Order: sequence, then C-alpha cells, then structure tokens
Amino acid sequence: MKVCLILPPRLIIKGYRAPEAWPPLGLALIAGSLVKAGHVVVVVDAIGEGAEQTNALEFSINSDKLTADKHLLTLGLSPEQIADRIPADSKVIGISCMFTFNWISDRALLDYLKTRFPQAVFIAGGESISGMPEQSLKQCAALDVCALGEGEETMLDILAAIENKTNLGLVSGIVYRADDGALIKTPPRARMKDLEELPFPAWELFPVKKYHKLKSNSIAGADPEVTLPLIATRGCPYSCTFCTSPQMWGTRYYMRSPQNVIAEIEYLKKNFNATIIEFFDLTAIIKKEWIMEFTELLLEKNLNIQWRIPAGTRSEAIDDEVAHNLKKSGCYSITYAPESGSPRLLKIIKKKVVLKNLLQSIRHSKKEGMRISINMIWGLPEENHLDIWKTIWFLIKCRLSGVTDLYGGFFRPYPGSALFDRVLKENKIQLDNDDYLIDSLLIMQTRWDDTVYNENVSKFWYKIYYKLVLIAFYGSGYVMQPSSIIRTIKNSTSKNYENHFEHYLSLFYEKYRAKFNTAFSRA
Repeated sequence: MKVCLILPPRLIIKGYRAPEAWPPLGLALIAGSLVKAGHVVVVVDAIGEGAEQTNALEFSINSDKLTADKHLLTLGLSPEQIADRIPADSKVIGISCMFTFNWISDRALLDYLKTRFPQAVFIAGGESISGMPEQSLKQCAALDVCALGEGEETMLDILAAIENKTNLGLVSGIVYRADDGALIKTPPRARMKDLEELPFPAWELFPVKKYHKLKSNSIAGADPEVTLPLIATRGCPYSCTFCTSPQMWGTRYYMRSPQNVIAEIEYLKKNFNATIIEFFDLTAIIKKEWIMEFTELLLEKNLNIQWRIPAGTRSEAIDDEVAHNLKKSGCYSITYAPESGSPRLLKIIKKKVVLKNLLQSIRHSKKEGMRISINMIWGLPEENHLDIWKTIWFLIKCRLSGVTDLYGGFFRPYPGSALFDRVLKENKIQLDNDDYLIDSLLIMQTRWDDTVYNENVSKFWYKIYYKLVLIAFYGSGYVMQPSSIIRTIKNSTSKNYENHFEHYLSLFYEKYRAKFNTAFSRA
C-alpha cells in the first residue's frame, strides 16, 4: 500500500524565535516499520524542506486570546506545497501531531488536504493526538483515525484493516470515526516489549542534510557535525503529575541492549555521517550497569562520536565512575531535570528526585568537564512563594556546582497528564473553543500570557521572580568567575553562544545594532 507520512509545519507567532528544528524521530521509526512490512512510503517533511519559509495562517479561530499584534504564521512548506508533494495514488495519509500548540495549524492542514485527496484515509498520531483523540476528531472532520501511544504496530494493523477491508474496531489502541459518524475507542494496545525487533529509523526518507544546514539543533552555536536523535529506552517508571507518560504509556520501562544501541549508532554514522548523537529518552539513565556497559562498548568500538543525554530522574546513578566513563566515551553535554528546588512541591508532583544527590551528580559531571544544563518548571498549581525562593536558592547552588545553562518553562497542562485532568475538572480549561490552544502557543513563544494555573502566586509576581531567577542563576556564575563576563560578551557578539542567556544577549545586540545602523545611515 502507498502511504504518505507528513511532518506538518510549525505554528509560530510573528516576531518571536521559532523552537529548534529536529529531525522527527517518531515519524522516522514508523516509516522504518512500514518499509520493513513492504509498504511504499513517501515522506513530506514540511519543516526540513521549508524551515526558512513562513506563511500567513488565515482561517477561523474560535478564541479571543489573539490580539492584533499577535499574527500567526507557519514555519515550513505551505499546505499547497505539501499537497503537491503527496503522490496522487496515496491510499493513506498520516500526520504527526506531537505538540498541542500546533493543533490549530495541523487541523487546518488536514482539512485542506482532504479537499485535495478526498479518497485517502487520514490518520494522526503523536503526543497531542494521544492526549485528546476524541476532541481532535470532533474538531477536524477530515481526520478518520487517531493512533494512540506507540505507533509502529498500530499503524501496521490499521493499514492491514484498510487493505483487507476488515473492521477497524478490531485494531487496539485507536479512536476512529465510524460510517455513522460515531467516535469509537478500542481497547488499549499492550506496550511493545522487544524493542530490538523494530527496524532502525528510515532516515533515508528524510532531508537529514537540510536539518544539518539549518544549524539550529544546538543552543551552543551551530554543531560542526551532523546530529541525529536516538532513543535507547521507552517509557518511564515514575508518575510525575505534569507529565503525559504515566497515563499515556504506563510506568513500564523497557530498555534496548547496549549492543543494539551501539549498532544503531554505527548505522547512523555509516549511512548519514552522523558524528553527534542526541538521546531523546524520557529517563535515559536508571541502571548504572547499563550505562557502564554502553560506554565501555562505545570506547571499545572507537566510533569517534560525541553525544549528549538527559539524565532524567535517577541522576544519582551518575556517580564519579559513571561520569568519567560518560566523558571518556564522548558525552559532552548532560541535562538534569529536577523541575523545582522545593522538596515539598517535588513530593506533590511525584517527582522522585533527591536534590542533594542531584547536586553531587552535577559535581561529578562538572569535574569531568561536561556542559551541564538544568530544567525547571514555574507556575505549577500548588507552588507558593516559599517554594519559589527555595528554587532560586537551589539554582544558585546548581550554578556554583557547575551548571552552565537553565531551561525554564512555565507550566502548561499537557493533555494526557494528571494535572491536565485536574485543571480541566476545575473548569480552568475549556475545550469548546481555542483559548487553551492559543494559551499553549503563546506560552511557548512569549513566555507570559493571561493564564496562570496557580492561585498562590499572581502573574505579576511570576514576572518579577523570573527576572530574579535569571539574575541569581547567571549572576552568581559571574560573581564566582568575573572573567567569564568577557567571554559572554564575545560569545554573544560572535553568535558562538554557550547558553540561553548568551543567546538572548545576541538577539538583543542584533536588534539594537540594526536600529543604530538605520539611525546612522539616515544621519
């Protein structure tokens, strides 16, 4: 069967920096499984093929959240360009819908493509779809089937049902629109256990070289080599309330063998000249034995690659011995994700991290010379002023322990998470209009909007605290190493930035340099 898989364009707001562009790992994994099963697969990667192109987005939006100065654009190929790349005889068109904030654009694309390919069956999958399948089908008449969770086996079963004209109701893990218009949800699909039976991602169908040319897959300037993502594990054994993983995937955690992961790295290096590997795992390091075996095999193979990894929750697994092996085998960057510096709040959100152990792990990584980043979430529903001050103090300790960059995101309730269900039940989210989608979009790009899901701290105070966080985190580093101020200035003006703060300074510098040049030319 001929299948067309689509990575849709990214929805952005005019004047704001677009999120980083990465080759779509999930879509590449599904493409690999379909090709292995004998299907003819065509990929239309709207971002990879058109990342330097923006298009005005004009259609009806049921929301009063947008103002005249917030113009929506799409980054990537236009709907017409996407349609022109789809083979006319495609029986099935599948679209990846990973991000909730992108759904406004995704559904508009689906509606347009249905007018061009009325006979095709339209399937959507990804985190956003898995979190709100019925809502997605209600809002998009063009959509026929929603695939929930892991997509490889589900897509194969859907295609088999379509090809053999059998009942879609026999396919586990989907929600579909029946002939009479009813929405039918089938029983959940069992998790895949033997991950090593799956083929490697079909990157040959994607514009890998164009992603490299974008030079956008590294905050610390442009990577000098080709970077590709990889996932070594699936699932997460923890139950953080802000995360979609517990409800969407369950808490079963499956790991590929170190040998199988090494084989994929060899494949990526040989076929696509990849020399930097980015691990996309939710929780990459849980067992010390696994990471030690993996790094030793990597050293034995002498593949001469660099790699970076998220530590996830079990950061205590990174002791002095592990950190040494990580660095020696090519790991140059690591991200920790405590989310808060308040033990009280961590307990409420079920984030099982011991802060003192995390700080010790950071020191081990710093000792080996790795670049270290940290993730934090502001605005969690039960956060209070004391929690924020504890987090600020913890961030100072992280900075002094060796952390060089801070990723601070404001809380957004993701569909499929426990906190989403909670705020929905409390009527803080309405799904009968697009206000929630617009909020999700605005917070991704402007950081602050009218919606704060917290009754203890106002929007005003969060703005104040966020500035204090930046001053405390980055400022404490400059106090300890005044000479780094000169390096920051040089990095910002040369666009060879090492962290988000230097990137912001670079944007500020470019903005006012342009204004100065304009004023000078007029004079």
